[in-house]
Amino acid sequence: DALDKDFDSWDEKWQFWSQLINEYSVEYEPSKAMKQLKELLNGKNYFIATSTFGHFFEKDGFDQEKIFNIFGDWTMMQCSSGLNHGTHSDLSTVKRYINGQGEVPKCEDCNSPMELHMPLNAHFFPDEDANTRFRWFLARNQTKKVVVLELGVDPTSPQLLDPMVKLVEQFKD
Repeated sequence: DALDKDFDSWDEKWQFWSQLINEYSVEYEPSKAMKQLKELLNGKNYFIATSTFGHFFEKDGFDQEKIFNIFGDWTMMQCSSGLNHGTHSDLSTVKRYINGQGEVPKCEDCNSPMELHMPLNAHFFPDEDANTRFRWFLARNQTKKVVVLELGVDPTSPQLLDPMVKLVEQFKD
């Protein structure tokens, strides 16, 4: 995986990650399609379960309480120790690295290096609160008509496609 390739140090990882995050998330500008989606959902009951990890929906102003980043969010970081000490924004770390003043962030609980909040290894802890909010959304709307949009997902990514297909098959409305 390009995000967790072999690096000589945590500093090299953070330099690399910071460049990507800055280019694709910090400097991200909403596309026309994203603006149209937001307009379409305005005033409607919605929930976004997304495999994008770039913080796009949040940057576009969608309600953060209605978003589940299934594969994490690379604008957040977590402890690399394998213990779940929570997540924290990494945007100040990214900014410092982009400005040439980067320093590897450390866990406040155990002083281990922090890593991206993504499934780069067995240390990934999914956002359980967002998962719960998504499940409650589905439970509260199981007798209503719900539209499921799968954008950018195709049969070559069954880990994303299959759960949604099974969900739609289970709940015909």
